[in-house]
Amino acid sequence: MILSRDEKLAVMRSLNWDYSTSPEDMLAVLEGRLPKAGPFDRNFLFVRSLERVSWHRLIALWGVEAVKELYTPELARRLFPRDLRRKYDFALAVLRREPVSVAGWGAERYKSKRHRFFSDRGNRS
Repeated sequence: MILSRDEKLAVMRSLNWDYSTSPEDMLAVLEGRLPKAGPFDRNFLFVRSLERVSWHRLIALWGVEAVKELYTPELARRLFPRDLRRKYDFALAVLRREPVSVAGWGAERYKSKRHRFFSDRGNRS
């Protein structure tokens, strides 16, 4: 998917509903021509994009390499809700060719469910 300049500006307007920053300035921040526009620096604009833009538009807007570079654990902690963070963690792990647990039975889930399966509560001898 390739976005035209007008489509990019429309996305910037949708990210900017609660600030008075111009979409042109926000696009300049995204493209690296400005360091900051109003409250939007590159990281804040990226977090807003992650929270409010579909995956395909996000990739078309930022590019795969920029998404892989900008999505860091520090930035991920700023995402809300937590499920969104898990989805992006998984998607970025796939993009970075890191191992992922597709079935959902990774070490973290195993630890949280282990007591249900290996409990000795029923043994009353």
